Amino acid sequence: MNPKFFLGFLFLFIPSLSILAADSTEDTPVVHDQIYDDLAWSGTRAWRAPDFSGQENSVGYNRKTFEVPQGMEKQVQFWIDVYTKYPTSQGVLHDAEEIDFIYSVIDFSEVDKLAGLSLKSKEKLKQKMVEEEKNKVLQRLKNVMAASSIKDVEKEDRELFKKRESLSPQRLRFQLGQKDRMQKAIFISGRYLEDFEKIFREQNLPVELTRLVFVESSFNVLARSKVGASGLWQIMPSTARPYRMISASVDRRNSPVDATKLAARFLRMNYNQLESWPLAITGYNHGPTGVLKLTRKYRTRDIADLVQNVRSRKSFGFASRNFYASFLAALTVEKNAEKYFHNLKWSQKLPSDPLKLPVAVTYKELLNWFSKDEIKLQVFNPHLTRAVTSGKNAIPSGTWVQLPQDNYPKVLAQLARKKREEVKLRRTASLKDN
Repeated sequence: MNPKFFLGFLFLFIPSLSILAADSTEDTPVVHDQIYDDLAWSGTRAWRAPDFSGQENSVGYNRKTFEVPQGMEKQVQFWIDVYTKYPTSQGVLHDAEEIDFIYSVIDFSEVDKLAGLSLKSKEKLKQKMVEEEKNKVLQRLKNVMAASSIKDVEKEDRELFKKRESLSPQRLRFQLGQKDRMQKAIFISGRYLEDFEKIFREQNLPVELTRLVFVESSFNVLARSKVGASGLWQIMPSTARPYRMISASVDRRNSPVDATKLAARFLRMNYNQLESWPLAITGYNHGPTGVLKLTRKYRTRDIADLVQNVRSRKSFGFASRNFYASFLAALTVEKNAEKYFHNLKWSQKLPSDPLKLPVAVTYKELLNWFSKDEIKLQVFNPHLTRAVTSGKNAIPSGTWVQLPQDNYPKVLAQLARKKREEVKLRRTASLKDN
């Protein structure tokens, strides 16, 4: 498949969506999108454990700010297990509200080993496995619900019998594992986290907030969601447009630094409105106004009560109910990464230099500077839109691009010649007009 075509239609499937994106109660898909981590682009370095010290002046911060709230322990542990126990070759069927109750584990490893089968065909096989396992679980639930005593059920379903009053067939949900994906995300984060931490420290915002990117995109710089959210921070178009982030050729939601500055701005606004980081973080997914209405309607500002209360949780979709718990889980996993993962490494920063284009250039010209490696070009320059990568639009002069360091001097010389030729043509045209 042409990588340019593929990247133009990449969809990111993650438990959460984005700022002001709609919540979903659907299963996660049976496959994740690809994260590009070519070691030849950047090389590796020793992993650095997170350092959250020196934040005495951060807004609303103290050492207990991001402790797991009482009543959310099971939710957080579920997401820790998703990030560290189950790889992307496995998934679990579980109850969407009694989230830690696992009906069964589905193993896709044999499907992944099938040679000569397209990715789409493998995806269909996996989906069929999920549906078949769901039918088995539903039959087990039916048998348990019909049983008059624990003696009437199979031995393996006795725990299910004990929990039957709190479970529901309508809440059966599939969640794909993310263990290998999380380790890859930790590796890729080495390209960006130091810059993100600097931005948040300069804004006097808790540095821990930068770890929302693990939840939003797994540090996949090419992440695009099916509802329109985009980039590492999965920002919606309607959120970015008032800040002139999107043009025909450039979508700055996909620029790691620009998107981080905007995300920091919105998180600060959320906190100013909600006066609580658990609520502000939930508002990043559910919308701050929606969270504020819920706190007033149910007369609670306690995040655990808000998402667990039988009445109030009906106002949340699955993603919003679990957004803060998955964030806390990501924090925990990263802090203890050496406990969960082997051969832990961090990526070097991408070896690139920024350049403000003095003239318009075509995508084909830019591609030549990347030795015709389209994926590398788009990882280095994720802010270029589909209109550019398809060849429809040129990249306007004044646009910032990232160029490979080894080609930088050659590119500068080429652009200087192109600029001189352009000036010469304009002068010639002006003389003819006069």
